[in-house]
Amino acid sequence: MGLALHVRTKGSPEQLASAVRSRLASIDPGINITAMVPMNDFMAAAYFAHRIGASLLSALGAIALALAAIGLYGVMSYSIGQRTHEIGIRMALGASPSLVLRNVFGIGMKLAAAGVLAGLILCAVFTRLASKMLYQVSGTDPGTFAAVALFLAVVAAVASLLPARRATRIDPARALSNE
Repeated sequence: MGLALHVRTKGSPEQLASAVRSRLASIDPGINITAMVPMNDFMAAAYFAHRIGASLLSALGAIALALAAIGLYGVMSYSIGQRTHEIGIRMALGASPSLVLRNVFGIGMKLAAAGVLAGLILCAVFTRLASKMLYQVSGTDPGTFAAVALFLAVVAAVASLLPARRATRIDPARALSNE
């Protein structure tokens, strides 16, 4: 059976190692000291697996966010491609580029709002399962939910704005002649 001794120091732990060894030897010469490790190093080794898991989950989350943004961009681009004739007619009848931008951007944001709402509902349902793995935040922290929803909305806005800006540059004559 092993025994762990924790010593608090005001200086460098390495400088006191020989003093601690000699003091322990004076108390009991039979004590076998196998390792003297600073607490920071000990804690880093103890939580290494947790840190790797958190890093992996963060990387997978970033990949999922990128895929969601690319997917929304693709859906919006495809939608604009399918609606080129309609957008050309609107612009030929006098719709301003800002109106087209608002219309197309609004569609993208509605899709994003539906996705964020579905995600928030699923998070609220499954928060009990993940609450044991959270550190310094509760599973139902409204600030975290709001921050994540806002962040996803910003990503969706950027992914929707690019195709919406492209829709404002549709030439009505060219769009109508392609039909």
